[in-house]
Amino acid sequence: MNQRLLSLDAFRGFIILAMIWVNYIAGMPGIPYWLEHAGPKADGITLPDLVFPGFLFIVGIAVPLSLHRAIGRVDAALLGRLLWRAASLMVAGVVLANLYRYDADAALLPRAWYTLLFYVAMILLWRHTEGRSRTFWLGAALMAFLLLSFRGTLNAEFSSPYLQHTWWGILGMIGWAYLVCSAIYLAVRGDGLAMMAALAGLIALYLGGMAGQLGWLPDTVHSFVNVPQLIGSTSANVMAGALVGRLFVRGATEAGGWALHKPRIRFMACFALALFAAGMLLRPYHGINKINATASYTLVCSALVLALFLLFYVLTDVLEVRSWTVLLLPAGANALFAYIAPDLWEQAAAVLHLPRFWWPFWESGGVPGLLNAAVMTLAMMGLTALANRLGLKLKF
Repeated sequence: MNQRLLSLDAFRGFIILAMIWVNYIAGMPGIPYWLEHAGPKADGITLPDLVFPGFLFIVGIAVPLSLHRAIGRVDAALLGRLLWRAASLMVAGVVLANLYRYDADAALLPRAWYTLLFYVAMILLWRHTEGRSRTFWLGAALMAFLLLSFRGTLNAEFSSPYLQHTWWGILGMIGWAYLVCSAIYLAVRGDGLAMMAALAGLIALYLGGMAGQLGWLPDTVHSFVNVPQLIGSTSANVMAGALVGRLFVRGATEAGGWALHKPRIRFMACFALALFAAGMLLRPYHGINKINATASYTLVCSALVLALFLLFYVLTDVLEVRSWTVLLLPAGANALFAYIAPDLWEQAAAVLHLPRFWWPFWESGGVPGLLNAAVMTLAMMGLTALANRLGLKLKF
């Protein structure tokens, strides 16, 4: 009897739920310090600082599951799919990083309309269908129009009114790390020892870069991509997830049994301890700092996220306690839609001129604000479940 590994979907849904809630409370007054992001010079992490590493980790888990059948059979079609996935995330990341400076007076569309149509284009492009449907090409045309019609104000970060890359945004960072780790996974044919060496190499790349050992790279490369942080430590976070994902390539849909669960649990427990120890050993060099994506931050967060995933695995797939996952599974099955759902709703409400009745306690913050954020988070989870029912499942 075949059985889906529900812990992966449930954990993905949990990370999405945490991301939505953390985004809603960002900047809210009157909340505990551990619910705010640590400062740019901090040596430590708070609860929100774990969300992005969690997202990167689940991207890594998915790499072996989606690519293991392609090992030894890499062709142009596969490379094209990998480049499309990475490039689409990078483009989306750059657009979202530019949106705060959108100049409605100089552009063709009001800001709310532009942003809403951008999300519509993403949905049309990423909607899970067989082959390239007419809706895909409609999305491509709409996206091209939006990219060309963008106009923004100038400031210290941006010197052009057109879309400009200064950093890749959250989605773009995910795209880069996904591409790097997918390429490594295929190049080493999924070999665990080689992947572990690659993880160490990516951490070494960060450390070497921060020590000035990448000065030989052209300035154009440094301005295009932050090699130590993006190719090094951020990709290392995804690679740590990929090493865990290897455990589920074979037997992931089997009924299980202790003989299957025991080696997985042992590896994840030992790997989490090793990641945490390595992170703490490297802490004196650059600290545990999210803004700088330090090696210690990557390793410690990967360890904590893995420990949490191990708990999900034991509860859901070993002990088969699953009723509590009902709320999480819709977002776990449609993570990309859940990611854009809050802002999609925000922009749709702005276009329709709806009052901000869903956010009455933001200014006061405190307990009312946190509860309001929780209600809105549950509403976005419900919106994602509705999208699933309507067939709006996104897959880049």
